[in-house]
Amino acid sequence: MIGLPLDGHDLNTKRRKWSIVGATIVLITLIIFFSTNLFNYFKIIITSIPKDDSKICPLHEKIIPESFFKDNSTVLKILNDPIYKNESIQRLSGALQIDTQIFDHQPDVKEDPKIWKKFEKFHNYLEDTFPLIYKNLKIEKVNTYGLVYTWKGNNPSLKPTLLLAHQDTVPIQKSTLDKWTYPPLSGTYNPQTDYIYGRGAADCKNLLIAILETLEILLADNFKPERSIVVAFGFDEESSGLVGAQNIGKFLEQKYGKNSFKVLLDEGLGINLDPLTDTIIASPGIGEKGYIDIQIELKTPGGHSSIPPDHTSIGIISALNVLIEKDQFKPKLGEKNPIFQYYQCLATHDYKDKIPSFFKKVILRSGFDKFSNSKLIKFISSNRLTKYLIQTSQAIDIINGGEKANALPEQTKVLINSRIEVDSNVDVVKNHFTEKVIEIAKEYDIKVNSFGKIVYNPKTNISNGEFNISSIGWLEPAPLSPTNDKVWQYISGITRFIYEDLVFPNITYPIITAPSIMTGNTDTRWYWNLTKNIYRFTPSFMGDFIGGLGIHSVDERLPFKSHLQLQAWFYEFLQGIDEKNVGE
Repeated sequence: MIGLPLDGHDLNTKRRKWSIVGATIVLITLIIFFSTNLFNYFKIIITSIPKDDSKICPLHEKIIPESFFKDNSTVLKILNDPIYKNESIQRLSGALQIDTQIFDHQPDVKEDPKIWKKFEKFHNYLEDTFPLIYKNLKIEKVNTYGLVYTWKGNNPSLKPTLLLAHQDTVPIQKSTLDKWTYPPLSGTYNPQTDYIYGRGAADCKNLLIAILETLEILLADNFKPERSIVVAFGFDEESSGLVGAQNIGKFLEQKYGKNSFKVLLDEGLGINLDPLTDTIIASPGIGEKGYIDIQIELKTPGGHSSIPPDHTSIGIISALNVLIEKDQFKPKLGEKNPIFQYYQCLATHDYKDKIPSFFKKVILRSGFDKFSNSKLIKFISSNRLTKYLIQTSQAIDIINGGEKANALPEQTKVLINSRIEVDSNVDVVKNHFTEKVIEIAKEYDIKVNSFGKIVYNPKTNISNGEFNISSIGWLEPAPLSPTNDKVWQYISGITRFIYEDLVFPNITYPIITAPSIMTGNTDTRWYWNLTKNIYRFTPSFMGDFIGGLGIHSVDERLPFKSHLQLQAWFYEFLQGIDEKNVGE
């Protein structure tokens, strides 16, 4: 039987149905594509990686001082001569053997001279160890134990160079003495591992001794600086520099004036192996997080413990602590944060091609694409050692309350230390903790006094107690130093020369200098008025600076080759910064 042809009307109807189905599928696909993260992922995938990275993260030319071409024997001796190395070991070891531990809240020198008298021994050691410095440079003491060395340059129109370090160390906990490989005040060098051990080995008697060793060598070389060199050593950096660096900063500002120095270098991060790119990167700190200690006090009625309220002041404070730790500050990564620029540098100078292409595009888009920014934030926040580079921290460090087992606590206090991310400020932190206290206060009908102002009263007018919020001390985030001027170019160029030509001569890629920040605070807080060019930079290769050197902990140590690298860097830097092409 022969079939009849299909009716045209039915065919058109079927086509329309399929068209509607197809359009519906396309519409649903577009809705899913644009209403979910698929579109965001698509934008990342189609992003091209720029070939010209000079605007994103400039790679500065290598700088070799003219003096190196005339005679390079001294810098090579510093790095390679075993006799010189042994002499340097003895110098640093001797410094580590002298106890310069300090503690929190120490009185001024005039109030209690005996506490500080230990620094006399350290001063005597420096004078005996560096005779040329003490014979030829001007030595001034500020507030008795602050040291200022001045090497006057031939050209007074050039702004001086300022180098910092600190004499003091954190305490050695007696309960940990048996855990040290060598006694913490022995300054022991182990030739098998090339580590020197002792409190202050990495923070930061190494820097102090390296600076003085460099000056001693330059004096022996008959170097005549055009630009004056000023060296300043505080003696209570580990307790905020209130007695030492604060007074030295005022002394230098009075003597030289504001904005009077070309560059200031203090302790900080150095040259490290970046885990993301597996390349060596220099990372001077161009800023520091802010600082605040928040104290929250709760006063409640006392009484006998046999008839307690449902919640004592200790219980309420505990609830507050849980809330604080649960609701942390949100991480934030804007272009103002040097860590943003650091990751931009990683993405544009990934010489070993270690960063996956997709993630590299995420980094490059993070400045203008919220989705990419959130992905980068998530990556940085996944590691405790990096998360607080972009987030205000909060550490509940001290709590106390109660006097007796059968007496209700009438007063309980908690102290919270916060380090404030660079794009925030002290008021934001104060408001954050005030909000948390009010949240708890509403639950328990407690009055809240925040920084001298009543911010909450219970609606019942019957208060079960009173919160008092105050700050013991605070510091706004530091001003950011420039990365687009000759000083930054010079630091970058000298670093490339020292590490590419002398330390790692077989390296197959250029060493970039990418800005970073300090999560802790240094003595530079007292020198902000002296120059805009403040860099927290210990220019030596140390490996894992925070986790691998026992800083502030057991077995503080330093690979000694890094100490020699410090001297080599300063030796070339101080001669190079003297040259005319660096500017005023």
